[in-house]
Amino acid sequence: MPRLPRILHLLGSRGIPTFLFAVMATLVFRKCLTDETVTEFLFHFLSGSLWAMLTVLVNVRPIPLRRGAPIGAVAAIGAQLAMIGTGLPSDTSHGGIWLIVGTVLLFGGLVFALVSVSVLGRCFGVLPDVRGLVTRGPYRFVRHPLYLGELTASLGMVVGSDGRLLPAASLAVCALCQLVRTHYEEQALRAEFPDEYGSYAARTKRLIPGVV
Repeated sequence: MPRLPRILHLLGSRGIPTFLFAVMATLVFRKCLTDETVTEFLFHFLSGSLWAMLTVLVNVRPIPLRRGAPIGAVAAIGAQLAMIGTGLPSDTSHGGIWLIVGTVLLFGGLVFALVSVSVLGRCFGVLPDVRGLVTRGPYRFVRHPLYLGELTASLGMVVGSDGRLLPAASLAVCALCQLVRTHYEEQALRAEFPDEYGSYAARTKRLIPGVV
């Protein structure tokens, strides 16, 4: 890979996401210091843990077997930026049922994402590059359980936040970008594992078990 494209690839897949996720983790964890209720603290602690997890994951990946299409890379970066829009620190002092529901969704999404990551191992990547084919664990039911966990956690951050219009719009953009991202990721996987991936895709759903 030429030097300049390689630098741009590293910035997009590692440098920029690491910086943004680390900033988000810091900002959200700081909110924990001023929270007045246990629910607020749990909400912000879980949010910060999500950003901290992503900060680590983008830096523990091997060289890919196959690069994904450029438009897939753009969609992947767009999904991460939109996801940040769902989790910007906001006022949660309103408490109430919405904060509780948001915390439950956030917890469930984070746990599901962590399980998916533990199964995925170092095949994780920000861009839709191929690092291996994983079909065990939650990948037996859906082809992209990590993205499902991230979207569920993002929904929790939207539900629990005070101002929901901007976070909700960011979530819609994030979901759209993730769908585009999965399309090009699967395209690369089919090219790298033509026989295995075809049969795997035929017996699984893309994001939601039994639905789509």
